[in-house]
Amino acid sequence: MKRTLLLLLGCSTGLLCFGQSNPKTKPNNYAQKLVDEEVARHPEVIIMAIHARSATDPNYPIIAWYGPTGGKVRVGKKADEDDMRVVDKGTENLEVNATGDRFEVELPLQDVNKNTIGALAVVFPYKNGDNKTEFKKKAEAVRDEIRPKIPSADKLNEAQ
Repeated sequence: MKRTLLLLLGCSTGLLCFGQSNPKTKPNNYAQKLVDEEVARHPEVIIMAIHARSATDPNYPIIAWYGPTGGKVRVGKKADEDDMRVVDKGTENLEVNATGDRFEVELPLQDVNKNTIGALAVVFPYKNGDNKTEFKKKAEAVRDEIRPKIPSADKLNEAQ
């Protein structure tokens, strides 16, 4: 009886632990400070992320994040093909998401000298018929507000 109880207890505990994710927390870096400040200034923004290289990860992971993710912060997520196109070619990426309720604007993130150092994603709530050009302008305004605050790519990863 004791063995059965211990076995059941061990299995249920293991399943509970196995089923839980280990969400990452918001980073304590300069990039996160910039994201938090911009989201406070622009309440219409529902998601904002900064992709940038770090000393430990050259794959342009997300180093700062604001937005819903089902309880998880997406910090550390490696840049995908769209993100890298923005970084490598300096082109923007504008799209309605798959569910049709968000408009995503991704722009090259630049330092004070206008060197591309990563990608800035700014996401807005969207409904059919909304003016996509206005979303792009708002995202560009966010980027332009933070550019003079970024002396270098290294600054983004500095602890705060």
